[in-house]
Amino acid sequence: LRVLYARVGKGYCPQCGRAITAQTRAQILEQILSLPDGTRFLVLAPLIRGQKGEYRDLFKDLLKQGFVRARVDGAVVRLTDDLKLDRQMRHNIEVVIDRLTASPSNRSRLAEAVELALRQGGGNLIIAPEDTSGGDPNAGRPADLQLSAHYACTHCQRSFEPPSPQMFSFNSPQGMCAECHGLGEIYTFVVRSNHHTPMQLRTLLDWEIVPRLRSVPGVVEVNTTGGDLKQYQVLVDRQRLVAHGLTLRHVIDALRASNQNAGGGYLDRGPESYVVRGEGLLRDEKDIGDVVIRVVPGQSPVLVRHVAEVKVGAALRYGIITHNGKSEAVAGTVMMILGANSRDVVREVGERIEEIRRDLPAGVAIETIYDRADFVGRTLKTVTTNLIEGALIVMVVLALFLGTLRGAVAVVLGIPAAMSVALLGMRAFGVTGDLMSLGAIDFGFLVDGPIVVLEAVITATTGRRLIGASRAQEYGKVAKLAARPVAFAVAIIMLVYLPLLTLEGVEGKMFRPMALTMALALFGALLYAIFFFPAVLTWLVAPRKQHGPVWMDRLAAAYAAMVRTVIGKRAWLFGGSLVLLLVTAWRFGTAGAEFVPRIFEGDAVVTIRRAPSISLAKARELDLAAERVLHEFPEVVTTLAMTGRSEIAVDVVGADNTDMFVRLRPIETWTSAKTFDELSERFKNTIENRVPGTYVSVSQPIEDRTNELISGSRADVSIQIYGTSLEELARLANELRETIRGIQGTGDVRVERILGQPVISAVVDRQKLATYGVRVEDAFSVLASTREGTQVGKIYEGARRFDLRVLQPPSSATPEALGNLQVETMNGNTVPLRDVVTLSEGDGPAAVRRVNRQRAVRVDVNLRGRDLVSWVSEAQEKVVEKVPLPPGYHITWGGQFENFNRAQQRLKVVIPAVVAIIFGMLLFMFRNVRVALAVFATVPLAITGGMLGLL
Repeated sequence: LRVLYARVGKGYCPQCGRAITAQTRAQILEQILSLPDGTRFLVLAPLIRGQKGEYRDLFKDLLKQGFVRARVDGAVVRLTDDLKLDRQMRHNIEVVIDRLTASPSNRSRLAEAVELALRQGGGNLIIAPEDTSGGDPNAGRPADLQLSAHYACTHCQRSFEPPSPQMFSFNSPQGMCAECHGLGEIYTFVVRSNHHTPMQLRTLLDWEIVPRLRSVPGVVEVNTTGGDLKQYQVLVDRQRLVAHGLTLRHVIDALRASNQNAGGGYLDRGPESYVVRGEGLLRDEKDIGDVVIRVVPGQSPVLVRHVAEVKVGAALRYGIITHNGKSEAVAGTVMMILGANSRDVVREVGERIEEIRRDLPAGVAIETIYDRADFVGRTLKTVTTNLIEGALIVMVVLALFLGTLRGAVAVVLGIPAAMSVALLGMRAFGVTGDLMSLGAIDFGFLVDGPIVVLEAVITATTGRRLIGASRAQEYGKVAKLAARPVAFAVAIIMLVYLPLLTLEGVEGKMFRPMALTMALALFGALLYAIFFFPAVLTWLVAPRKQHGPVWMDRLAAAYAAMVRTVIGKRAWLFGGSLVLLLVTAWRFGTAGAEFVPRIFEGDAVVTIRRAPSISLAKARELDLAAERVLHEFPEVVTTLAMTGRSEIAVDVVGADNTDMFVRLRPIETWTSAKTFDELSERFKNTIENRVPGTYVSVSQPIEDRTNELISGSRADVSIQIYGTSLEELARLANELRETIRGIQGTGDVRVERILGQPVISAVVDRQKLATYGVRVEDAFSVLASTREGTQVGKIYEGARRFDLRVLQPPSSATPEALGNLQVETMNGNTVPLRDVVTLSEGDGPAAVRRVNRQRAVRVDVNLRGRDLVSWVSEAQEKVVEKVPLPPGYHITWGGQFENFNRAQQRLKVVIPAVVAIIFGMLLFMFRNVRVALAVFATVPLAITGGMLGLL
């Protein structure tokens, strides 16, 4: 569906909402020439976007075509240089078409460069202004200008790359970011001050802090939210407008025509050439107010200030941010480019933040809210501790049971040898070192081969005097005899990981790195055991003069006696084993199951839902109250609540939705609860009991986004009900909620709100439009100007740019006030809006969501203290029994459960195949069916122990 939407869907500009259409060559040229005169820039043609490879052939082809330079991953390089790219990393490559200066005199040369760039870049080009910071490493690199002959908003002069499926991920900045991914939010911070206004803080964030953070390698975007977005506003007075015989269209056209620069070529004066340049950009409120709208002979000209108030104001807000339950805040979220190393990027972002702090105005501070480095650091610490402790435990156990410390050291030396092979293989296959790839390595498997060889050598050489060449020869003979069973044993263990390598989707991304790393480590251990370990033994371990420790001999004798006893009672042994297997099989069938293990991240995300009709001001009041409630818990360090969406939406939600990030203290210091589930339940119950009109669910930052990427929902289980009537869907969703709420293990149950949004509708009357001669566009442009305003240009304050908008606020927030707005007819007269549209007030849908071309409503469930699969099985039975569906309606169960089913179906095929291969290997090794079956019988018996460990 994403592919289909990328190809045939209609795009809209995220800034102004207009349909995005193809830009002409002339429009692209004018947009480039609108840059400040004297700006030096590169004209680039994008060739590679976020793809792996070395691209040697591409560089050779570009040289043959006559190109000299290219920009590779942000750095301009010469194509004649020996360019070596890491084939495992993702790269961006643009060829340099030309280097020019913004000037009307360069129009002809620029036109040729644009034409060539569009041809090379498949209809896309990039204008990269040169850095004028003088080499200051703290200064932000000027942002590139993306232009396209296919996909652009000519009104806002914003261009976008051609749509591709990855642009429509659930957490993609602006909904269109091919270089981002759902887990790209790595660092969140707030900018606060007691001496600056919210508008000043937001401006400082947008134009001073964000550009410097964007220049950090690995950062693709910094999303800003909160505060007041500065804009220049022309507030039209309807009565004064009518008194002068003007319409809103006259004001808009006058401002657009009076805010531009122009080039007039150049003039030769003797030996010098002078550029002819016209400067007509508006600079401040006075310039805007002095714009002429109409000139009537014999009368003074009508200026903008005669019919409107010009001021600096705040853009219409769709969201707010509050901090620690005290006040509103201004926040930024750093997004990491797809494929970058989060640890390195976060570290460099932190260093850049420290540099920025030193340059901030007095009284302004930056406070870190979320830092992915904390979670990464805890993860790496866990992995390192496990590796070190595992190696030490293995060495101690070997020394005790083999009776030789030197032999134990020789065996343990195989661990770094195996890990070296694993790390080389991980680099070759592009696997990163993390908790999943390194945390599950079993050292016991890695030392199996060397232990077998060591035991064989000790047994064969005890009591013999071997030195020098004779020792090496004898150890070699013994190792050669042991090589075959060791190789078969390690190969069988490697086969065990084959099912994990066949997984796809999210489960594949999680478990394939672990399986591949373990297989590589086993291969390294096998190489060490066969080729290197015998040589190490000749150097470290001499033949033992006598048998091992006395306690070991006694243990062996006791074991031998037990074996003789068991052999004498084989019927009891087989009967007991059979009963144990049957009990295990029964318990396995009734036991629950999880899709993936839950990792405690150290922080929480509290999601709050309210009525769709709630105002932003009321949501702010409730957010502050909820934050104050959470700060009563000693486990809470800081909170940041994000309600609604920013001006350029990252998540398209309304004021009824709040995501609150909660930083927690270390779990060892908790007093209100012992586990995260317990603390989550306390958070939920306390907020819902003390803050009216709120519904709460609790998750974790990365877990939250991972669930959203899986099914579009941030919950453990996502239940979709499909049908035609929104009212019927809402009724069924509420019935389903009440049915599953009583099931043991149910934590949060959230029903998607699809009804209850108050709406003022303006429906055009086609007959009246024809009677008065009014176009729909003119009628609705008046409607749009009431709150959002109509953008008529930009006001430049140095390098800063701010929207210039025309607004015509109604006298009150009622349909009657909207109806009094004047609309221009095609013959130049005006009529009230109410004469050409029917205005009504009522309730409408809060959202109309379609899945697979069908209307749908979602019920999200988070679980507490119960496994996923058993809960879903019970819930499905009760829903079938208690929630009858009308004809044409059906239910699907998604989220983590959907991935569990997909993985289970694949494993049902792969695991039997692997088991058959293992038995075939045993048969090939022993060449005896009964012996192979005897060895293979350990598999079902081993499962009984595994099941016991899960109880």
